[in-house]
Amino acid sequence: MRLLIITQRVDQTDPILGFFHGWLRVFGEQGISITVIGQRVGNCDLPPNVRVLSLGKEGKRRRIAQVMRFWKLIISESHSYDRVFVHMTPIWVVIGWPVWVILRKPVFLWYEARGGGWSLLFALRMVRKVFGATDYGLPRNSRRHVIVGHGIDTERFRSDPGKHCEGFLVTIGRVTPVKHYDVLLRALAELPQHCRLQIAGGTFTERDRKEERRLQELIAELRLSTRVTMGWIAPLDIVTLFQRADCMVHACTGGLDKCVLEAMACGCPVISSSEAASRVLPPVCTATNEEMAERVRKMLSLSSEDRADLSRELRQRVVNGHSLQHLIQRLVEEMR
Repeated sequence: MRLLIITQRVDQTDPILGFFHGWLRVFGEQGISITVIGQRVGNCDLPPNVRVLSLGKEGKRRRIAQVMRFWKLIISESHSYDRVFVHMTPIWVVIGWPVWVILRKPVFLWYEARGGGWSLLFALRMVRKVFGATDYGLPRNSRRHVIVGHGIDTERFRSDPGKHCEGFLVTIGRVTPVKHYDVLLRALAELPQHCRLQIAGGTFTERDRKEERRLQELIAELRLSTRVTMGWIAPLDIVTLFQRADCMVHACTGGLDKCVLEAMACGCPVISSSEAASRVLPPVCTATNEEMAERVRKMLSLSSEDRADLSRELRQRVVNGHSLQHLIQRLVEEMR
């Protein structure tokens, strides 16, 4: 099998999509030929059988120019692939579909998010299969939906009890309203003074920046300025963050957040009010938004033996159902 992969960014240092670089590495380890087209390409370290081509967004190329280059590449590279895998961007399915129909290249889509505009509606009719981590991650019903789990690098994300820092809470993700960071801040205000929260995320859009300003006002109102830090961290530092954390707190609405599984793989206890996360977490790790503070308080009071047992259970759930190696092997099998 020769595979063409379409994605937004190929950059192992990207704070949002850096994880996909790991997917590409494991795809390459399957012994198949991989051609990648990324809208933006940055820092890469991939096997020799993985070629990466850019649409030039990192060079400020305009959208119409990116589309023209996209059409040129999928035609000129047609001899290099016999399958197409589009990651999280159904618009590229719609744009490329007329060419791929003529070339007789079957198209597959990965989509795991609750939002979905007109492009997803059309893409679902064009693809052979749409893959997702959970049945909750696709906002539209589709008989082509294949649930394959998330892909977590369990060799990289693993526990290190020696780094554990008491009272240190973390949450990860872009600063947007759907993350409900205000719920976490209000919960923190009810916890003992030694507890502190790191929001490992930042902004991209003006809407994000508006939400960040709202959160800063709430931090001041709740007198949490000395107990909260907010800002992006490098993807390579996320493992250490989870290893240090006493607990990960999570209130995001939408599909199953990858960061929940990464925390679990590190043996980091999680308290989440997300419906999607509740499907992979044991009951002791779930809460409503109103229960968040009380559930966190109970989690932080666990004995060392109970915490160790929970950590092992959380990690095993990820190893069994959401490991990166298992995911990529499953995707390759489903696309043959």
